[in-house]
Amino acid sequence: MATNNDKIQFRGEAEKEATQVVDQMRLGGINVSELARQGLREKLREALSDEEKITLHQQYKQGDLSEDVAEILLGDGLAEIEREREAFEEAAELDTTGVFQE
Repeated sequence: MATNNDKIQFRGEAEKEATQVVDQMRLGGINVSELARQGLREKLREALSDEEKITLHQQYKQGDLSEDVAEILLGDGLAEIEREREAFEEAAELDTTGVFQE
């Protein structure tokens, strides 16, 4: 299991070379660490199934997952899940008397 002190490493010879090419093209270069951070967030979000996203949201609401981690994993989905949950709760409270025909 990964700990907070673990580094994320991979062999990326072609990626390193591509980074150097873009870095040389730009005045002032590029922030490789920020690109890697953004890319990792994007790929983590893409890797999650809808069920996993719901589980993560539940863990967040129960306080088992920090807001920072929830934001990384769910991004805009965090607010979307919350809106859907609120809409569902409001709909569940609606008076349905007389809505159905007998």
